[in-house]
Amino acid sequence: MAKISSVFNKMNIIFLVLLLAIVMVGEFVMEGMHLHTWPAFIVMIFFFMAHMNMKEVPAILLGSAFGMINLVLIELWVVSTVPLLGGNLTKYSDPHTVEAIFYSKLIYIALFISLIVFLKDILPWIFNNYAFMSFTIAAAISGGHTAAAVAAKTVAGHANAVAAAGGDPALIEAMKGATDKAIASSVPVTNVYQWIGIELIGGACFVLGIYGIHKFLAKLEAASSKVQIAK
Repeated sequence: MAKISSVFNKMNIIFLVLLLAIVMVGEFVMEGMHLHTWPAFIVMIFFFMAHMNMKEVPAILLGSAFGMINLVLIELWVVSTVPLLGGNLTKYSDPHTVEAIFYSKLIYIALFISLIVFLKDILPWIFNNYAFMSFTIAAAISGGHTAAAVAAKTVAGHANAVAAAGGDPALIEAMKGATDKAIASSVPVTNVYQWIGIELIGGACFVLGIYGIHKFLAKLEAASSKVQIAK
C-alpha cells in the first residue's frame, strides 16, 4: 500500500492543478459555445487509459470518430433492412416493425464487432476498442435524446389537441408556437458530425495539454534532482 506522502507529493499536486485548469478551460469554452463536452472528455479518458502514450493518439482520435459515425451508418442500415425483415417504417410502433428494427440493429452490431475482430491488426487506427466504446456511448446518448424528444412531442401533441378542441384559432396558433418553442429549447439535439468535430479538435487539445503537463513535470523533476545532487 502506497504511503500518503508518496501520493500527496508535490508533483502530483502540480499535475492536478494544471489538469484541472485544462478541464475548466475546456468546460467554459465548450459551454460558452453550447457544445457537448463528452466527446472531448472520452478522448482524455482513453489517453489516460493508454498511459499517455502519444503513439496511441491516432488510434484514439480516428477510432473514436469511426465509432461515432456508425450512428449515421446504422440509421441507413435500418432503413434499408427493416422492410426486408417484414417491418414498415411508416408504422414505427407496430409490433412487427419494432421487432424488425431490433433484429436489424442486432445484425449491424454483430457485423460491427466482427469487423473490429478481423481488421484490428490491418487497420488498427480505425477498427479498435476506442471505436467500440465511442459507438456504445454515442448510441446511449442518442437513445436518451430520442426518448426525450418522443416524450416532449407527445405532451405537445396533447396540449395542441386540447387547444384545438376549443376552436379558437388564436389559441391554437399560440399553443402551437409555445409547444414548438418548448421542444426546441428543451429537447437535446443529436448532431453526430458536430460530436466528431468536438472529439477530434477538443480531444486533440486535451491530449496536447496533458502531454505538455507531463513534459513540464519531467523537466521540473529533473531540475529538482540536479539541485538535490548539488547539495
